[in-house]
Amino acid sequence: MRALPLILLLTLVPLAAEEHPAPAPKAKAHPKVVSAPQHAAEAPVAAGPGTPKAALAELSAGNARFVAGKRVRTLDTGQDAAMRAALVQGQAPFAVVITCSDSRVPDALLFDQEAGRLFTIREAGNAPDLQGLASAEYAVGHLGSKVIVVMGHTSCGAVKAVREANGKPLPGNLWALQAGMAGLLESTPQDPNEDAKGHLAHLEEANARRQAQALLDRSPLLRDLLVAGKLAIVPALYNLASGKVQFLKAVAAAAAAPAHH
Repeated sequence: MRALPLILLLTLVPLAAEEHPAPAPKAKAHPKVVSAPQHAAEAPVAAGPGTPKAALAELSAGNARFVAGKRVRTLDTGQDAAMRAALVQGQAPFAVVITCSDSRVPDALLFDQEAGRLFTIREAGNAPDLQGLASAEYAVGHLGSKVIVVMGHTSCGAVKAVREANGKPLPGNLWALQAGMAGLLESTPQDPNEDAKGHLAHLEEANARRQAQALLDRSPLLRDLLVAGKLAIVPALYNLASGKVQFLKAVAAAAAAPAHH
């Protein structure tokens, strides 16, 4: 009779297990799939403008976005890797920007253009030497650039140094700045009614114009393309305070002299 309780206990244990079954194993969570933005399918490097006029309009529009604090092309970092991969295959910058080495003149940002769209040549005082001229010819002749912008800027230290030297040789290799701007002081003398700051502003603008004209005078290749309507050379001035680029009158090729018989 004593074995009966044990038999009952063994019988009840399976029943208790059935009443409280073990929890089922949890299903593995699947990672959430995030949809790609709509613009991800677009080309990482957009085709540039096909004419000098359109190229200049694109630079102007980009600068307007920069001034308004509404940059677009230089803010989208989501396609940096794809852009780099595309640019490995080659480049086709639509514009050449010859500007000063000044760290306050970030041409890609102030024109709101990502990598691969601008061919930049930087020289103190935006006065390109022979290597700079060759670089411009390469960009236009081999890469298809449609416009060359020679851009000076306000508060330019290089122009200021040349002005203050007033013809006396600058130390070290800084004489090269004077050589690159030869004739600037003579062509733009200080008006008796203007102060040093006003004169400097006039020199900065005059230097941009003179450097743009010098490109045309020194390069038959650039001159031929300009005459054919395939290139524009435009001097410009960047205002450090406002961020605005003032595009000046484009350089024109001088009419050919009549032949003498």
